[in-house]
Amino acid sequence: MKIWRKIFLATGMIILLFTVRQITSAAGENQGFNAKEGEVVFLLDTSGSMNTYDKKRLAIDAIRQAAYSLPSNYKAGLVSYNTGIQTIGPVGIGLEQLDAQFAAITYKGYTNAGEGLNQAVGLFSDREKVDRSIVMVTDGEIDMPDKQAKESSRILYSDAIKRAKEDGIKIYIIAVGSELNDPQMHIFAGAEMTDGAIYWQGQSGTLVQIMNRILYDRMNIPKKSVGVTDGNGGSLHVELPSPGAERVRIILTASQGIQNVTGDYAAEEGHITSGQNFAVLEMTRPAVEAVDVHFQTPELTGVEAYMTVEYTAEPVVDISYRREEAEVSGAGEKSNGRTKIPLADKHYADLRIWLKDIKGKNGNLWNTPYYEGQEVSFRVNGVSETGKINNGIITYALSIDGVDELSIEIDSGSFTEHYEITQPAFTKLAPPQDPIPEPDYRPLWIILGVLAAALILILALWVKKKNTTVVYVAQPPASREPAKKMETKTCTYSGKFNIYVVRTADGRDVPPQTYQLFGRNSGRMTLDQILSSCKIKLGKIGEDDIIIYPGPDHSVIIMDQSERCTVLRGMEILKKGMGYPVFYNEKITITFEDESTEMEVHYKNLKPSERKA
Repeated sequence: MKIWRKIFLATGMIILLFTVRQITSAAGENQGFNAKEGEVVFLLDTSGSMNTYDKKRLAIDAIRQAAYSLPSNYKAGLVSYNTGIQTIGPVGIGLEQLDAQFAAITYKGYTNAGEGLNQAVGLFSDREKVDRSIVMVTDGEIDMPDKQAKESSRILYSDAIKRAKEDGIKIYIIAVGSELNDPQMHIFAGAEMTDGAIYWQGQSGTLVQIMNRILYDRMNIPKKSVGVTDGNGGSLHVELPSPGAERVRIILTASQGIQNVTGDYAAEEGHITSGQNFAVLEMTRPAVEAVDVHFQTPELTGVEAYMTVEYTAEPVVDISYRREEAEVSGAGEKSNGRTKIPLADKHYADLRIWLKDIKGKNGNLWNTPYYEGQEVSFRVNGVSETGKINNGIITYALSIDGVDELSIEIDSGSFTEHYEITQPAFTKLAPPQDPIPEPDYRPLWIILGVLAAALILILALWVKKKNTTVVYVAQPPASREPAKKMETKTCTYSGKFNIYVVRTADGRDVPPQTYQLFGRNSGRMTLDQILSSCKIKLGKIGEDDIIIYPGPDHSVIIMDQSERCTVLRGMEILKKGMGYPVFYNEKITITFEDESTEMEVHYKNLKPSERKA
């Protein structure tokens, strides 16, 4: 009993683990259409040489620009290093705490990039379906006080790269200054091995431009360009895509500085964060359709502006049902001489799909000219589809025969805005009951009729096959043609056999006999049957293997299927298993298997008096 109990418990655990795995897998699939979460660790070289190449601390300003530009589904962390680790901000640290760490950073000491990258890789969580990136800003190769420490840092750097590659972490390296001008330097291996990228300040653009390329081109953070201006200042008029946004950020960047940024807006909350070369206006639940942003720049320089919009939404599905009908003849309500009977397997649901603002009062986030005509990817019961927004909704029709519930998911990647969507939306189907039609037995009668006809045809073919014998008839040697197949059913017997036993094994005399073929069934006969009819008994010496068939043109077909008999047609020996035609006045000579008994069979025509008899 203990063994069976253990087997039962083990089986139960296997089933439970399988069920949990299936549920987890399903949950992962359901999250597949939501925007991916992200984690970014900024890795800053704070060695003493940065005092030369980054006197204005623009590297720190560029990292602040990126951190404040990240959407809510991205979490940032910070590691700064010189001879050792100067500061560590865990992934998910608040932006105010991050600013405090930036303020405490000083440029001094050596360049221990190995320990810096090792700490950066260790900050990431182990959650699934998360994009992970390291943005590294440095001005030089690994450099430590002595050779041993330098080599240890190099080894640690290589090991950290391997860990990053295994964990799917991409490393983006921004090289500042003039020392990192050799693409083969060891420090760049981090980007090459993790499918990241390398950027050189100046050659690849300013730090502001490089950071924007990493965020929007490499990390694919959704954004919309809302303006580019030239001059010593100005303003931007930014139209918001739809009311009901959870959060809106307007990000201004200028490579030569931006100052005195203000905004005209109304929102539940709002504030402006400024740096040397950037400013971010962030609004929570804006209550306006447009925002005006004013700014100044110290020089004639361009200002680029981006907008990121975040929504918290859920799919809404409105369903109407219909069924297709076909006109067939039969009992029931008449329409133009035919009866309309609904097809049981043709039921449809017409869906109207849109996104609803969860926290606000906006019933349809797409009901705005901004989204009109935009293509959206979605899934219905796991099947991927694409539709266009028309008057705020996507319409979709599907067959629902055998379907009890619908699962609707919207692909957040269809938008330049960030949608945090609670999904899938499950909807129970409740189509109306079908009318019950009167039974129509005509298909049954048709089926029975078809089966009866098929049975009759099969019987006819069977009878025909039963009464038909196919033999292969040898052709004259002069023709040099192979044997031809012949059906004997169409042939009839005629004439007679005159039978002469020339010699027997025991030397007895057997009187001649005549066997009339005319009028007999046109089937297969054996010589044994003929001899028995004539009361000639030879004793099973191969006579039952000499076969006779009716042939065309009043002939008979003789076939030798014996083992040791010798059969001659005239002077020609018959091959075993091959049919040979014999015509009137021809004879067959047979030497039987005992090698003593010999017989002649003469094939003759009947006289008219014999036919009457």
